Amino acid sequence: MKALLISPRCPDTFWSLKHAIQFSQAKALFPPLGLLTVASMMPADWPKKVVDLNVEPLTDDHLGWADIVFISAMSIQWTSIDEVIQRCKARGLKIVAGGPHFSRWPEGYKDVDHSVIGEAEEIMPLLLQDLERGQAKLVYRAGEFPELAGTPPPSWELVNLANYVNMSVQFTRGCPFNCEFCDVVLLFGRRPRYKSVAQIITELDALYRAGWRGEVMFVDDNFIGNPGKAKALLSAIVGWQKEHGYPFEFFTQASLNLADNQEILSLLSQCGFKRIFIGIESTFTQSLEECSKHQNKDQDLIQAVRALQGAGMEVMGGFIVGFDADPPTIFDDLVRLIQSAGIPRAMIGLLSAPPNTPLWHRLEKEGRLLGLPNGDNSMSTGALNFVPKMGREKLVAGYKSMAERLYEPEAYFDRVLTFFAHHRPNGAPARRLPRAGEVKSLLAILWKLGFKESGRRAFWNFLGKVILKHRHLFAEAIFTAACSHHFYIISRRFIDEDR
Repeated sequence: MKALLISPRCPDTFWSLKHAIQFSQAKALFPPLGLLTVASMMPADWPKKVVDLNVEPLTDDHLGWADIVFISAMSIQWTSIDEVIQRCKARGLKIVAGGPHFSRWPEGYKDVDHSVIGEAEEIMPLLLQDLERGQAKLVYRAGEFPELAGTPPPSWELVNLANYVNMSVQFTRGCPFNCEFCDVVLLFGRRPRYKSVAQIITELDALYRAGWRGEVMFVDDNFIGNPGKAKALLSAIVGWQKEHGYPFEFFTQASLNLADNQEILSLLSQCGFKRIFIGIESTFTQSLEECSKHQNKDQDLIQAVRALQGAGMEVMGGFIVGFDADPPTIFDDLVRLIQSAGIPRAMIGLLSAPPNTPLWHRLEKEGRLLGLPNGDNSMSTGALNFVPKMGREKLVAGYKSMAERLYEPEAYFDRVLTFFAHHRPNGAPARRLPRAGEVKSLLAILWKLGFKESGRRAFWNFLGKVILKHRHLFAEAIFTAACSHHFYIISRRFIDEDR
């Protein structure tokens, strides 16, 4: 059976980095890790093709080749999902749909022939058996959260790695915390489940053999959900990196209490972790209490960020406005924190209530729900699906004021310089200059940001200070400058959309 695995197109959003990627030879940020893992679960004798619509169009030839289509997607891809489904149905193709989006909306897609609700490890053997017998059911629902010992490595051979900026690896699923607005626990449970150290090393070996050199993200929702497991893996990666000459630069997501664990910070540094995403959310204790983000209470946020920066990592912070407890000063408070801490890539978002989360049920009981969110809560109002206590107009106006202040070139570059001032080299050898294949990208960035854009004075001022004080971080400075171009475009488009 010829299986066509389709990853729908992602819109141009805060995290797409579309306007930064244009400077590189790549076409998209990440490969479709879920689909590549599902492909590895299929029979070896099934011909398989992966079509990532973020890299190439879905053609009639693709559809004419296939016997069956597998779609996996996040909710933010919903527009493209609908288009793909309709094209496949017009060709009479059977569709199997799974992944986070379809697990959230199991009843929302009548044109899908077979829905996979939950994680694939438990479901795929039965589904594949039923497909080959011609007896597949409409819905396959996971009965529990599976252990990951049997999860196969992704089928990297089905994609061209050169099309992507980063690679991705998954070590764990699940999170021990239960934040009111988050649906990770619904999708993956509160008990973190882990692949073995040997499994991860096998996946890193496969990427290395495939020729990948560059950034690899551990896409875990909380890398340190089980600190002991994290330490064991990091200890193995330290040796692997040294043995292979540090071919990878890593980044991941973790909870703020990472800043208190010096042993894990040291290991992350030795492994060459360059970035860490932290859900900081708010500076206001009552707002953290409201959303059950208890792990962030009583933290000196600046000190915590400094601990991570001192381990050689840029902190990418997540922030949310729209909590019932938010004071009128919350917008100014967050901007002050983000600037002072030196968090260049601050993802500011409007509070959103995903279906069946504790927040969804609370707002439903209070009669404040307005419908379904669109999956994009940053530089967009489409995910604001409830009546805020502050009032929608005041909340959106304050939010837009944050976006305008934070992503003006001067403010952004000031944050980068603050980060650089507190950065300490980690265990990986520093790259003073871009790699040979990145020279063209460097010239494109210099031309665009240095001569064509309105923020060129701020760019050259920034670059001059980097050369004078932080020359060893020149490659990182160029990368962050490219990101600033994307964030400025996205923020200005959002700010101006109602004018």
